[in-house]
Amino acid sequence: MKSHELAVRVYLEDTDAQGVVYHANYLKFFERGRDELLRAQNPNMVGTDLGENLFVVHEMNIKYLQAARLADSLIVRTICQRSSDYRLSFDQQIRRKGEDAILVKADVQVVCVDRAGNLVELPQNLFA
Repeated sequence: MKSHELAVRVYLEDTDAQGVVYHANYLKFFERGRDELLRAQNPNMVGTDLGENLFVVHEMNIKYLQAARLADSLIVRTICQRSSDYRLSFDQQIRRKGEDAILVKADVQVVCVDRAGNLVELPQNLFA
């Protein structure tokens, strides 16, 4: 199991007219968290590119518990574990920096596919 924390600041572009983070922007924060965790494990990997293979989101379950607001400093915590030969499971949470309360949490299932979209086994050296 691998974990990573990413600091994110909420900018005006992330919010709606009331200064609350627009719900779809949490997806971007979570994507950055997954990307940074994988990059920290394998610096040669760029985004979701694994050479001939790609990571794609297969399933995502999100719970919105509290709102983040303009100028908040957030921490995106990402925990990853291999759940099969083809799938990674990510447990992700967003909190305000220095606070314990979870604002948003997500369970994300990511699979490895080839360029044609066929399911393939995860690279053995992914977490080497």
